[in-house]
Amino acid sequence: MNRIEKLKNDVYSFEELDTLEKNAIKLRDAETLRLIHLSRASKTAKGEKPKSTVGEDGRPLTKKARRDEKAVRSRLKPAM
Repeated sequence: MNRIEKLKNDVYSFEELDTLEKNAIKLRDAETLRLIHLSRASKTAKGEKPKSTVGEDGRPLTKKARRDEKAVRSRLKPAM
């Protein structure tokens, strides 16, 4: 099964859709972006939910999210 067929059949998880979306944006692939949007809407309508990226303590769960949060905080600190 190729990527387009998988998108039409809602095979990908929300996390995989995020990755596909990033690649499709870089490649300016309008057809894939449209199918990703439809796939997300279909999954949501079926009651599926994306995994939370923030833990119960409010701390980001992924290493990249923690790094990004740290970068934002360092920009917000007042210069001394």
